[in-house]
Amino acid sequence: MEGENILIDWKERIERKLQEFLEGIEPPILQSAMAYYPLQGGKRLRPLIVCAVAVALGGDLEDAITVGCSVEFIHNYSLIHDDMPPLDNDQYRRGKPTCHVVFGEDLALLAGDALLTLAFEVLSDKNNFRTLEAGRLLLMIKLLSEKAGAKGMVGGQVMDVRKLGELEHISLKKTAELFSACFMLGGLIAKRDDLVNDLERVGMNFGLLFQMCDDYKDKDGFYQKFGEGLKDLIEAKGQEVASHLEALGLLTAQMQAILKSFL
Repeated sequence: MEGENILIDWKERIERKLQEFLEGIEPPILQSAMAYYPLQGGKRLRPLIVCAVAVALGGDLEDAITVGCSVEFIHNYSLIHDDMPPLDNDQYRRGKPTCHVVFGEDLALLAGDALLTLAFEVLSDKNNFRTLEAGRLLLMIKLLSEKAGAKGMVGGQVMDVRKLGELEHISLKKTAELFSACFMLGGLIAKRDDLVNDLERVGMNFGLLFQMCDDYKDKDGFYQKFGEGLKDLIEAKGQEVASHLEALGLLTAQMQAILKSFL
């Protein structure tokens, strides 16, 4: 339970920080639309990964929470846009009406845009951090913009919408790239630049494992391709990810609790 209890504490601190960054936005209707998804809760996997990696490698937890909030804003902007009629046209998320259903398509689109820019506003302000200098923040901004943009998440979304490429490649770009960013950002917070390439690899595998588990639960994607055989693939991929995490000194109680939350 040690790892799970630590995650509960981290998650509460992440929730408070998210709320802090969303305060004072004008006009109030935009603030409400921007906050609608981020403040609904959720597992907070991405910021928790940033924290778990950073702390395991000797980085500052408070700085990791702030960086994690930037990633969470990007994740939530992508959810708002994914749910809209031109893409998935979903009416509900987490048991509640989707952002465009509540606020209208126009405001939902703009709220997503504003969350994306807020992520980089947070990350570019040196006053938000205790141990990270401007040059390191610039590295993080470049990394996150690449992983979230055409080279990563957005590129994967386009491939998914237009049915371009194989399922695994689409999942790597659409889902795993942002997870890999979380691992790499954790390493940069801890100033372990020597591990960034290894962290990217384990992050990509972690993201693929997450997508496989999600598809198994929803009977979608990889499940449609492999059926119940996906369960064996998940077990093998899980062992591979755990082995890589252990080799990097990252298979801490916190990381094990993160894995347990979706495996």
